[in-house]
Amino acid sequence: MSRQMMPVMLGLTILPIGAIVIAAYLLVVFGLNAAAIAAAILLLSIGVMAVAGALLSKISDIEDWMFAQDEVLRDLTARADRATARLSVVERKAAQPVPGLDKLAADLAALRIDLQRGLARQAEIEAQAAQAALAAPAPEPARATPPAEPSGSDQLDLYLQPVVELSIGSTAHYRASLSLTNARGESVEHAELVSQADRGGMRPALDAYLVRLSAGVLRRLQIKNPGQRIFVPMGKATLAAHAEADDILSLLLSDPDLTSGLVFEFGQQDLGSLTAAGVETLARLGRVGATLALRDVYLGGLDLVSLRQLGVRFLDFPPHAVDAGSGPSDAWRDFEHRAHALQVQIVVGDIKTPQQASAASKCARFGHGPFFAPPRKVRRDVGLAAAAAPARRASVA
Repeated sequence: MSRQMMPVMLGLTILPIGAIVIAAYLLVVFGLNAAAIAAAILLLSIGVMAVAGALLSKISDIEDWMFAQDEVLRDLTARADRATARLSVVERKAAQPVPGLDKLAADLAALRIDLQRGLARQAEIEAQAAQAALAAPAPEPARATPPAEPSGSDQLDLYLQPVVELSIGSTAHYRASLSLTNARGESVEHAELVSQADRGGMRPALDAYLVRLSAGVLRRLQIKNPGQRIFVPMGKATLAAHAEADDILSLLLSDPDLTSGLVFEFGQQDLGSLTAAGVETLARLGRVGATLALRDVYLGGLDLVSLRQLGVRFLDFPPHAVDAGSGPSDAWRDFEHRAHALQVQIVVGDIKTPQQASAASKCARFGHGPFFAPPRKVRRDVGLAAAAAPARRASVA
């Protein structure tokens, strides 16, 4: 009982006891002549004591409830302090420069220049062939002007494309990609960018950078929607690269929310051609509970049970794989039931037409593609700043 209530309860207890003493005194001194008055006083005293007992019990229950709420508040405060401390650590790590990022940007810019020079040489050769075909005197070929060397204004930008829940038509998750843009506004899109990176041996560094950008954005998306996920396309070379694989695993271990929120997406054919180092990294991802997805999936040769044990939770099919125009086949229906039983979600990607969207909604839970929305550039203070400095806003442009 609190100290503030002690005087009240003492008063409610002492007064009835005093009344009982007075009633006994009247009976002793005046005998039966005061019996009625003594009885009334006694009944009133007993009633007051009963009320006091009930009040005491109620106060005790309220104090127990308040004590429990204090415990909950203390626990919430401690959890908030831990979350704040962890966020500070994460932001401090995010503020650290990405290893090799300067080299990555320079190498990507060099690849872009090589591509432009190759295209210029190809155009020159085609022009010479056309002139020779016309049997005209071949003029001195003009020298292809080499593009200016890239400046520090070359930028790697993060893009997010909605992954739509087909049954309700609303955005459930996002799919990440990168684009390289120079000072003149010329850009190299994700497909061409990763192709160049694969040829130049820089795909692991590019993927690690994409993972870090996506992690920074995901933390802010999950403030409003804890179930939000970002699909991050990756190449098989990244799994075989020890340094980049270690960086990705360290990121997952530093923040358990990223383990389920980041979905690492690999091509189905990539899994069949992994090196021993790649298989080892895939096993390490499975041990930390990472969520995986396969893209460009075809039904033949799919072992759903093994994929589920590996950590694969999403299968991304092209539109023609789920419905070639005559509706889902019996084999597809059987596969769909087995996938549902194993809690493996079916995704249809690169949806471009209403017909493809309608067919996908009959076979899959999720879909993405130009029909729903193109990839949208993430504001630099949310995307790139998440890898280079703590971001303070969490909206996507």
